[in-house]
Amino acid sequence: MRIVFASTEEQEQYIEELIEYMYEDIFPQYFSDETIDQLDDLAVLKPHAEKLKYNGTLREAFQIISSLQALTALLNHLDEHSEAEQRELYNRNIKILKQYGYQFPLTFDNFLSSKEKEEQVSKYGKPANKWIV
Repeated sequence: MRIVFASTEEQEQYIEELIEYMYEDIFPQYFSDETIDQLDDLAVLKPHAEKLKYNGTLREAFQIISSLQALTALLNHLDEHSEAEQRELYNRNIKILKQYGYQFPLTFDNFLSSKEKEEQVSKYGKPANKWIV
């Protein structure tokens, strides 16, 4: 018999917050709203029930959280380190997410090639304030 510790409700919520952050803050830096809509339709970073290998254990939750945090930090600072290091880190964290049923079909090159996206307002981005002028 093996004893495992279940993840907490706060960890589950934090995973959802990190995924929401990817959609609201990271993806708009690199992709158009239409592309983000397609990613949402493809359920990117949304666990698929038939492929879900995440059982809600403490260890698995920490691995998912760590991978999402690493991807977030990497994509926020894409130009600051060597491309080889970043590519290896990116691929390692994508592999961990896929182990637990979180699909992320984007390659590292997808982010490199779209970094030149011009600044524009995205419906996915958070508003600067809540007031309509």
